[in-house]
Amino acid sequence: MNAQELGKNYDKIATWWDDTINPTYGLSYLEKAISLSKRRGKALDVGCGSGGRMIETMLEAGYAITALDVSSAMLDIAASKHPGVTFVHADFMSWRSEEKFDLVVAWDSIFHAPQAEQADVLRKLCSHLAPSGVLIFTGGDVDGEVRGEMRGVSFEYGSISNIARLQIIEDSNCDICTLERDQPKHMVYICRK
Repeated sequence: MNAQELGKNYDKIATWWDDTINPTYGLSYLEKAISLSKRRGKALDVGCGSGGRMIETMLEAGYAITALDVSSAMLDIAASKHPGVTFVHADFMSWRSEEKFDLVVAWDSIFHAPQAEQADVLRKLCSHLAPSGVLIFTGGDVDGEVRGEMRGVSFEYGSISNIARLQIIEDSNCDICTLERDQPKHMVYICRK
């Protein structure tokens, strides 16, 4: 599934998603990542969805946020909640910026990239970290691709092995701070440049 199709599929469920998402899901990990951040300057939220809990937590910590998503409907909801945030309708892999960020968040987003693109996605996330910047992201716990659905809408998920991810993180001059399975087949990574 390409980014345009993914965006259209999330457009179909945007309101349901916003009404359904657990308001505390992932916050303890984000708070841990923020506590590891030496600077509270700029943050990048990759796959921000409809905003809410993650963006609010980053704003409260003092970050100026750039938030990307492939779904225009999700971005419309997010922008209505967070008028001070810079929202960008884009696929992360085609998005271009020379900016470096003190915090990069990719919570439940990059696993939509095909398996063949996973390594490049992770390298790009790491490349946007400022010195001592912190990256938090989630990924699958399998090496391959799976299909799923939400509200009758089909979604695809890709993953590489944890060993491959760890090597990319190390090659990107980052250190692992946290690596945990928070639910079946779902891994949380926090690393620092």
